[in-house]
Amino acid sequence: MSERARNIITIVVMAAMVVTLIVLVATSPSDINRVQAIGEQIKCPVCQGESIANSPSSMARDMMSLVAERVSAGDSDTEIIEELLSSYSGAVLLDPPVGGPTLALWLAPVAALIGGAGVILWWRRHPPEPNTDAPKESARARRLAPLLVLGGSLAVIVVVAGFFLQDRAGPASGVANLAGQDLEDVSNETMEAVITANADHPQVDGMRLALAERYYEAGDYSAAFPHYLAVAQSTKVTGSQAVSALVRLGWMAWDGNDEAETAIGLFDQALAIDSSSSTALYLKGQVLWCGTGDLEAAIDLFEDVLADPELSPDARARVESDLAAARDGSACT
Repeated sequence: MSERARNIITIVVMAAMVVTLIVLVATSPSDINRVQAIGEQIKCPVCQGESIANSPSSMARDMMSLVAERVSAGDSDTEIIEELLSSYSGAVLLDPPVGGPTLALWLAPVAALIGGAGVILWWRRHPPEPNTDAPKESARARRLAPLLVLGGSLAVIVVVAGFFLQDRAGPASGVANLAGQDLEDVSNETMEAVITANADHPQVDGMRLALAERYYEAGDYSAAFPHYLAVAQSTKVTGSQAVSALVRLGWMAWDGNDEAETAIGLFDQALAIDSSSSTALYLKGQVLWCGTGDLEAAIDLFEDVLADPELSPDARARVESDLAAARDGSACT
């Protein structure tokens, strides 16, 4: 094969590879099934390399439901993808977009191919002077040099492609956006994953409290306990959040383990933050009445609760009933 033919073949191969790469970069998903197409672009945060469109996990189902809602609402693909990436920590694009910080990574393979082609063409046009005294191995090395350059260019492409396939960090946290949604539509698994991935986020305690309340209402004290404890020990929570967590911990200590003293201590911690907390006062009265038999202390606390002008009618009726029973010396209910 002549040198000219080899040059032509080299250029054609390089051009074909460049065109293929550009086509892959520029091709956008079809609009026929936007929900599926968008889902296939997002990596499931709790899966191994699967998209949310192909994952059976409940978190992926939540995310696909959100995509369907946003598509129905007329949001653009970009808006939907940005919301997913900001709402779910660990969610990343399986196919990074062209532009912004990823533009250099997309251009690197193209630059490597063009540079490799340029070196090969220069080598063909400026071959080294033949040296009849040089050993055959040196001559062979000179003939293989262009192939080595091409191999180096391809290696650059492989490295960049490998970078794209890595699990790269997504947005710092999606707690704020997820907290703004209706958490009734978010599964426990999703909330657990978001909380685990964003333990230090300033708004994660609100989500912890919401999840703990869900477990508490279901009677799952063992699942609720660590979340209430984390909120109670956090330095980032508001006073009302801390009180809510301490009150729940106190009642679980009594209702779940009959630990009256522990429960009273937790109620006292809540009252140290908010001395007017009707819930803490009432539940402490319940434990004093039922757990320690201290009727006088319980009666005083029930009376303090009834002094709250914002007490709901149902709560007032319950406290009045307990107060009357305690005054009569009846057993706690």
